[in-house]
Amino acid sequence: MKFKKLLAVLFGIAISIPAFADMDIQGQIVSVNNANKTITISGMNGSNMVVQVFPYTKLKGDDCGVFGNDTYHNFTALKPGMFVEIDGYPQGQVFGAQEIEWKCGRRAY
Repeated sequence: MKFKKLLAVLFGIAISIPAFADMDIQGQIVSVNNANKTITISGMNGSNMVVQVFPYTKLKGDDCGVFGNDTYHNFTALKPGMFVEIDGYPQGQVFGAQEIEWKCGRRAY
């Protein structure tokens, strides 16, 4: 009987996981807050979104290396005016970033 209850709980958790699936957003960095490790991006619909950058967030320049390879950076590489694609999760009023990527030498995705 306990096994059936455990199975039911695990099944319920498994069903709820897609509700928290990651998503991608794109936009131009409007501002950078170094103290809070956040960036604000302007989306296509004109609204701004605050993005939280964590210590584990991967910051990647696409085709930025000498031989066209990807390069990896820290928070200081993020500058206003950059167009970025962000993979992460909505977390209340902010968006938690798992990866932030930009293309070198190009203005947009």
